[in-house]
Amino acid sequence: MVQTFHRIIIKKCHTGEKHNAVCRFLAKEFGISTERADFILRHPPAVLGDLNNIENVDFAKHFLLQHQVECDVKKVIKDKKLPFAINPRQLKWISKEFSKTLRACVETALFYVMIEPSDDSYFLKSLLGKQEEIEDAFRYSDSVFVIDDNTFLLLGFASDREGSDVVFDKIVYCIENYIHRDAIVNIGLSVIPEDGKSFYDLITVAKKNLITFKKDIVGVQKKSETIQPNEIIPKSNVSLSDLQIFSLCFNKARGKFYNELTDLPPDVLWGALSKISVSDQKKFFLKLPHDSPLTSYLAEKIKNQSDEVDVKAARKTVRKVISKMQLVENLKERQENQKKVITFMNQVDTIFTMPSIALQVYHVASDPESDLDDVVKNILLDPSLSIKILKIVNSPFYGLSEKIASIKDAVVMLGMDEVVNMAFGLSLSKSFLDSELKGLMNPEDLWRHSMETAIIARHLSEGLSQFKKMGVFTAGLLHDLGKVYLIENFGDIYTKVLERAEEHSIFISAVEQEIIGIDHGNIGRRIGENWNLPDSLVQAVAFHHQPSAAISYSAFAGLIGFADYLAHMINIRQTENSTDSAIYLKTKQLFKVDHMIIMKKLFTNFNGNFIERTLEESMGILEENHHILNIT
Repeated sequence: MVQTFHRIIIKKCHTGEKHNAVCRFLAKEFGISTERADFILRHPPAVLGDLNNIENVDFAKHFLLQHQVECDVKKVIKDKKLPFAINPRQLKWISKEFSKTLRACVETALFYVMIEPSDDSYFLKSLLGKQEEIEDAFRYSDSVFVIDDNTFLLLGFASDREGSDVVFDKIVYCIENYIHRDAIVNIGLSVIPEDGKSFYDLITVAKKNLITFKKDIVGVQKKSETIQPNEIIPKSNVSLSDLQIFSLCFNKARGKFYNELTDLPPDVLWGALSKISVSDQKKFFLKLPHDSPLTSYLAEKIKNQSDEVDVKAARKTVRKVISKMQLVENLKERQENQKKVITFMNQVDTIFTMPSIALQVYHVASDPESDLDDVVKNILLDPSLSIKILKIVNSPFYGLSEKIASIKDAVVMLGMDEVVNMAFGLSLSKSFLDSELKGLMNPEDLWRHSMETAIIARHLSEGLSQFKKMGVFTAGLLHDLGKVYLIENFGDIYTKVLERAEEHSIFISAVEQEIIGIDHGNIGRRIGENWNLPDSLVQAVAFHHQPSAAISYSAFAGLIGFADYLAHMINIRQTENSTDSAIYLKTKQLFKVDHMIIMKKLFTNFNGNFIERTLEESMGILEENHHILNIT
């Protein structure tokens, strides 16, 4: 029998003085201790509970929203054949992976992982917020499914029992580094097709064969060795299918490897693309520069799913690219850099501290009971911030007919949301200007670019009501915050990023992924989440280079990405004479098919002429407001 429940997941918490009252409510309504409730609120995301009564769900949601707790409600199903409740979409996706494996006739291992604290003196952080870190620890061809706070599944393609010890060690390594060093890790293993051909068969076998990894008194983990993230498990006796080869290559190619694929003859490229799923074809297509000569060709091929052309040539070529992607030196560099960055970020005190005035403004803006006087009072606490705001408000950017003399007048004229977003963004300039960028970038130049992006984004959003309260100006200011963090903390690594980007004329985000395994957008996302910024801002910062990945705010991310592109192009036009220069060619890659599709939904007449016209308009706006670009 299958039952449907509604899972409540805590996303963010700003309870403040109401914190203890919320803890008591959660303890009463969800049957957990007040200590557990306190931990969940302080360490989101986490599962609060599964409810089968929609009235109870609505009641809980209403209470939490009233007390500044953001939550999601996800449908899950409980099946007596499974030891856990699971999201139906996850179940469907896992079934698809099983189907692919069976068609490819390749052994695949299912690892069923459950974690628990070693004693009652502490709670474990949820696995829900660690999906990406866990994925990064395994091979490109493996699939990770985080089920709930304490459970995840790993499907190891082309893996069997012979290599399972290595995978066990990696799983333990992940839990020790990303959850808790003393956690007990229970792992069950089953293999397709030896133990069955369905997910239900394999999970039953895995459940019966659990192995427990627990540190002994002196802190030694049984069967555990130091394993590096992303270490490749050698499999000399397994041949990958065309589907797996091509999917692996097209989904994971970044930087120069992606360019190698796009430089292939179109018929050879399509010969390979035609062998992978339509969804993966579209993902590759979205990464193309918007004016790539391949766009029309591939758009037609993907739409009509044209016949294969030269699969043999494609197979040979793509195998060469994969071999280069998995060269030991390339992998080792990325693995070590990624581990270094993620480990460093997981240390609480390494994330930028939000300036106190920004924090105060944000809390006032988040409080539904705040009024105009509360906002004005908090901004006036910082005289320099007040001056910056008045300079911008009185600039041609806003085009007001009369001069604004006070912050209160500015709020009255422009609205509380507009001034709050401006104050919040400007108060964060300290994070840029006080940074030690080790000579790799000029902090003032980076801040100027951020201001230009913010002004252009604000101009683009005029007349688009969906962006009115999203903080467009702030998103523009913060979109490159991740670069500041990477340069300040990993200058040696970022020097290589800049050098390779210059050498191969590849935009920085792609090289970051190639060398570090994570880009500045993702770093910005982590900083934004640490600051408990609204999801709209976090996703715009995280995905301005790949907007379709921002599930809830793709249009917002696309708008910021377009503004970023325009700001860079304006700088080139003002400093470069040649459209053949390396920096020009590199910058053109910033605006992709992904952005183009989203912009066409926002602007009905969006095309090459629209881009050129908007570029000219933006140049005029920046020139007209040049005196506010240097506000620091």
